[in-house]
Amino acid sequence: MKRLVSCTESRDLDASSRNIFGLDSLLLMEKASIRMWDCLLRHIENSPDLSHKGRNVKILALCGKGDNGGDSLAMLRHARSEGFKKLAALISSQVLSASTELQMGFLQKAGIPCLKWAELKEEERARLYAESDIVLDGILGSGILGPAGGEALDMIALTKASVSPRPVGDSEIPAVSAFSDALGKPSRALLVSVDIPSGLGDLWTETFPAVDADLSLCLEPIKDICFAPSARRHCGRILSVGGVFPHDLIACAGTKSLLKEQDLQGLLDPVTPEAYKMSRGRLGIFAGSLGSAGAALLCAKAAAAAGVGYIYLYVDEALYPVVAPAAESTIVRTWKAETEIPYCDAVLAGPGWGTGDERIPMLQTLGSVEDRPLILDADAIRLLAKQSRLRDSFLCPVALTPHPGEYREFAGSLSIGESEPFSLSIARMAECMNALIIAKSHITWIQGKESCYVWEGLTPELGVAGSGDVLAGLFAGLLARKIARLRGAGNKKAILRKTIERSMEEAACAVVIAHGSAGRRLAQGSGWFDASQLIEACAQILHGKNNGEGKDT
Repeated sequence: MKRLVSCTESRDLDASSRNIFGLDSLLLMEKASIRMWDCLLRHIENSPDLSHKGRNVKILALCGKGDNGGDSLAMLRHARSEGFKKLAALISSQVLSASTELQMGFLQKAGIPCLKWAELKEEERARLYAESDIVLDGILGSGILGPAGGEALDMIALTKASVSPRPVGDSEIPAVSAFSDALGKPSRALLVSVDIPSGLGDLWTETFPAVDADLSLCLEPIKDICFAPSARRHCGRILSVGGVFPHDLIACAGTKSLLKEQDLQGLLDPVTPEAYKMSRGRLGIFAGSLGSAGAALLCAKAAAAAGVGYIYLYVDEALYPVVAPAAESTIVRTWKAETEIPYCDAVLAGPGWGTGDERIPMLQTLGSVEDRPLILDADAIRLLAKQSRLRDSFLCPVALTPHPGEYREFAGSLSIGESEPFSLSIARMAECMNALIIAKSHITWIQGKESCYVWEGLTPELGVAGSGDVLAGLFAGLLARKIARLRGAGNKKAILRKTIERSMEEAACAVVIAHGSAGRRLAQGSGWFDASQLIEACAQILHGKNNGEGKDT
């Protein structure tokens, strides 16, 4: 896992790093800019569109008044040292920070054109931008606390403008003569954000303007706003830049982590050779309704793919004749108010369940066992959004797995507005519900009481009917396994709530990784796929078949 931090936490890390070594801000800027330039240079050398130009690549730094502007100017200086000579900077006309002022002076001494924003006409700025192969976005840093305005907003607008290629034989503009030989160049420069796309910050929402970067050179630890679902598109390809801040300080910074595929094995419990079905956990699933039998079956099959040993699937009486013949490895039962639920290590409710009032007492019953974790998905979340009293009735540890639409509906029921920054919104939701929240999307966030984990999915092929049912089933199955292992085979001993909640976090992280990894592999190998293929791929990953882990390892 890699640490993620808020912009505020990043500034604290910067200050701590300067203090521990007795550095001034200029020296730390030098280290950061060298690392970012080296990363960009590797990208240039590996890019078919840029590498053939050699050192004739034209680079423009679009520089605001703050230290991100200084970073972009320092990167131009490092480019000059590497032999790049077609360089220029378009710099804020406002009062510059001390470090940025010094960096501009260094460039001027080296003969690199430093052009003031207010001294150029709009068409001249557009021409300068259009002539560039690479534009460094150093307009704003992570300290922004609201929407960009004034000159910074105009700079952001320049990056979004439709810029035409310079016509052959067009007249020269003296102010931008550094790029005067750029004839017939394609219209779009590669827009590279320095550390963070300008406009993004801790308080950013979708209504705020932000740069749409092609590439973001993000200093480690990366800012968590870059992985907010609605903000991720502004970052383009993220290149992680390490080696700037001390590892021990990074380890103590923030409470969020970015999940990677290699983290999966450490989240799975070993299965001993003598393990049998009861020792691998017992799970109760309450799902399905007329017209939605598939959701119940997918959940049960996904839970089995997670390795749980014993599955009870409770369905409405009218659904029983449909589901029972198709669920060969599952104990299918009908459920009524007077039905006694056998012992289970975990319970899942909601997929394809419907939102009728008759489900409310069922949910109250399912949430009444203090040490039996309850996972709420799909329709159970919608019911919860409509029934505020129901939220207060649960005695057990709870996890919610909303997709974006369910998330918005449930957030609204808690008076969490859509305009609230996502990281604050999901933290408030977890606190209000005293629950683990798995917000499913192209970027999935897993928010616990004290920790938060992020999975960068970006796999549109996973947007298939039943994908969410599969994830819910995997989660419930793996959680039941973990709880059974904690209790001991066939044992019903009590477990501390905190221990259960920790198991819920581990299971959630594991299945999100497995689900996302399976989707990627299927997409790469087959293109589009369905939920049944996804279950098979997840089963292999969770069993260790596709990650180098097996019985002989």
